[in-house]
Amino acid sequence: MRFACKGVSRVNFTFDTITPVEQLVIVIPDLYLPRELHRASGDGTAFDDIAGIESVARFGVRTRLVHGWRAWLLGYIGRADLESVAPACIAAAALDAPPAPSSAAVTHWIAAALHLHAGLTRVHLDPSGLLRLTSAEQAILAADFAHTFGSSGHTLAPLPAGEFLLSTPGLAPLATEEPARAACGELEQLMPAGTEATPLRRLLAEIEMWLHALPLNEARDSRGEASVTTLWPWGAVGRIVRPVPRTPAGLPTAFGRDAWLQGLWQLNSARCRTPPEHLEEVLASGARAAVLVVEVGGQLRGDAATVADALRRVDERFVSPALQALRRGPLEGVTVIVNDTRAHIEHRNLRKFWRRTLRGLEGFA
Repeated sequence: MRFACKGVSRVNFTFDTITPVEQLVIVIPDLYLPRELHRASGDGTAFDDIAGIESVARFGVRTRLVHGWRAWLLGYIGRADLESVAPACIAAAALDAPPAPSSAAVTHWIAAALHLHAGLTRVHLDPSGLLRLTSAEQAILAADFAHTFGSSGHTLAPLPAGEFLLSTPGLAPLATEEPARAACGELEQLMPAGTEATPLRRLLAEIEMWLHALPLNEARDSRGEASVTTLWPWGAVGRIVRPVPRTPAGLPTAFGRDAWLQGLWQLNSARCRTPPEHLEEVLASGARAAVLVVEVGGQLRGDAATVADALRRVDERFVSPALQALRRGPLEGVTVIVNDTRAHIEHRNLRKFWRRTLRGLEGFA
């Protein structure tokens, strides 16, 4: 099969020896813009000319995901039994030796490495501040953490996705939002308040002071890379269990660099693959269905200087080519999830030309 798309090089597919993907799910997990910014980015650049995403929203069937994309994905792959499990317990499955389920004295968190921008009165997180460290950097950070915080019993275990599993004896599990949901806003608003949160806030303050003088950050600065200014803990709340592995039939092939996603596929006796550069790697994966989790923040480089630019790059590399494949086969359905909104489109939906055009992210508001 051959198709071309604006902004994407011409690609070729031959499905004589591989199983063609029939259902494709594309999740953009770090784009939660305020409603007033769905048409424009923070610097005034309009979210326009995003042909694929606009078409999916216009012609597809849209539904609001009240509990977010992670809960929806569990149902989609037949693992609704994990919906109430703490995300950190699922992420821990990606470790070679997952820790025992937390007791009342120990809490496990997913700890994300972040670069925060400090203003005069507020701390801001943009999508480029969601860092994915290399395995070598993780090892350095974890070893230094053990040296500094070892006497407290806190531990930091590298996860394959570039994040960490943070174990904190004596700290209660609190509801802290995952940082991707604040990737265009203020992270402080998502931190729990009150006396119960005081020990966690104190630990985060100590971690930030430790990171400030870390040689690893000096090395990152010298390479022009963003320094790690904090480790944000989330995913501790829920049922504290060691989830039961399964081998479900028809499990989609997954692509993404996300600790929870990688742990989930490990629990399903499968491996989550690294994010591809272009859609052809997904369509040639050899499965009937595929799930692609691609972050806008990961595209913020080179000529993609704004969030709108990065979103166009995601669209040009994945969403628009997926619609071309839907029109010509073998794809039968494409699902795009942005901002807790799911839009599903099939070939027959493309004929509904009477539906009004939805500009930018209007269809995912």
